[in-house]
Amino acid sequence: MFNPPTLEDLQETRRANEKLVLSALDSKPEWVETELAKTTGLALSHLRAALASLLDQGRVRRLPGTGTRAVYGLADPGLADVPATPLTSDAKKVRDYLEGRADSALYMSEQLRMTREDVMSALSLLNAHGMVTCTFVGSLVIFRMKEVQALGQDQNAAAATGKKKQVA
Repeated sequence: MFNPPTLEDLQETRRANEKLVLSALDSKPEWVETELAKTTGLALSHLRAALASLLDQGRVRRLPGTGTRAVYGLADPGLADVPATPLTSDAKKVRDYLEGRADSALYMSEQLRMTREDVMSALSLLNAHGMVTCTFVGSLVIFRMKEVQALGQDQNAAAATGKKKQVA
């Protein structure tokens, strides 16, 4: 009898595929999608799922390619690798600012009247908690709160008030 894979099985497979992709991307700066599939031994659909997840995490970025060829490389959003300590007042300020919007660190620093270094420290701490994601637009890095995090806060707020959130 066939047992379909569980969600945990699928997530474990995706994480394993992500590790394969990251190790390949670490070996040279730019990879064409088809070469990456051959090198990792992943089916194109599995490679694309891993790349989509890594793009969302801000660990990989799509680079300008020739024609329709997709080219990928490792991404560096400039965030420090910090432990997930309790959120500082600066991190809470940046988190609140990013609710419902996306922005660059430089523009956030102007809007919040903080130094760019303080904004980057706050973003690094939010990233350690898995709360922030980034997108590359050319050389510009755009940060936003993860949707899953926002959804979790909505559900927690609804649970605290005893009301259920309506889902359309």
